[in-house]
Amino acid sequence: MKWNKQGAGWPWRRAAGQLPGALGLARDARGWHMVQLARELDGGVRLLAASRLGPVAAGDPESMGADSLRLQDWMADCACVRESRVVAGLPRSSVRVWRMTAPAGLEEADLEHMARVDAQSRHGLLPDVWQLDFGVVPASAEGGEVELLVAAAPRAEVEGWQQVLGGAGLKLGVLEVAAHAARAAALRAWRVQAGEVAGRHGIVVWTEGGASLLWMLDGALLAEQALEVEALADLAGVLGHACRGHVTSLRGLWLAVDEAAEEAFLQQVREALHGGVAGTEVSRVSVQWLHPWAGMRVEDAGLQRLSAIEASGWWAACGLALRGVDAWSR
Repeated sequence: MKWNKQGAGWPWRRAAGQLPGALGLARDARGWHMVQLARELDGGVRLLAASRLGPVAAGDPESMGADSLRLQDWMADCACVRESRVVAGLPRSSVRVWRMTAPAGLEEADLEHMARVDAQSRHGLLPDVWQLDFGVVPASAEGGEVELLVAAAPRAEVEGWQQVLGGAGLKLGVLEVAAHAARAAALRAWRVQAGEVAGRHGIVVWTEGGASLLWMLDGALLAEQALEVEALADLAGVLGHACRGHVTSLRGLWLAVDEAAEEAFLQQVREALHGGVAGTEVSRVSVQWLHPWAGMRVEDAGLQRLSAIEASGWWAACGLALRGVDAWSR
């Protein structure tokens, strides 16, 4: 069992001037994608590792033990992983999220009790089946109440991650919705690659949970539009329809695709935009790939050489790792 390690220079060890790292783990039908990052003391982010592994081979048991052994094999070459905060991804379809209000000034235990009662009475989520987490929405206190953001995940999936990581000597730090992490990583990459931009731009994020189009205006998020599409092959046509009516004001369209893609996809998107408006207006619309580690410090030559399209597939893992390094820096 060998990991597909992009580049050389293993093992990585934490250098002076770096906070502890974070390991983002995304797992779906394609297998595993892992990204290890470290936040440096000057605020920058260093890419330490980006690896992938296909699904368990046919005939092998789809067991937690098999995945734990594969993680152990990887960790043997990456000495600083045990110091990292581990952030794992869950499918968007597995997680329920809602908001509720509670009296201000309650202790955390009381807020947790209220969240559990609300989950069971209003949403039908039984405590022996679902595991809850919650947080107080910042600056939400008004009229003697606070707003809570509550998330629930199937207990079996949470415990499954804990067993896989525990078998490899790791401890689960945070569970995050993989699609949300990919979206956050795409927004970060866009701000790096686009710089100080004016006008309307669109960011397309494709993940296992579907596709969304983020409308940006003068550098700020204006709106988010869910795209009804089931296959990447159909995304260009759906984008052409979604952008119809905006093409004359659209300055750029940026793509973050969390699966293997081909360069020809860019041309398909351009042709789909042409389907909405004829003439030179469409030619002004720049269509580009986003790169998941745009603006990061990358010392490994193999990782440096990966183009944006070659690095597609790491968006969720990169976003999960970014969540971890942000937690260390707070």
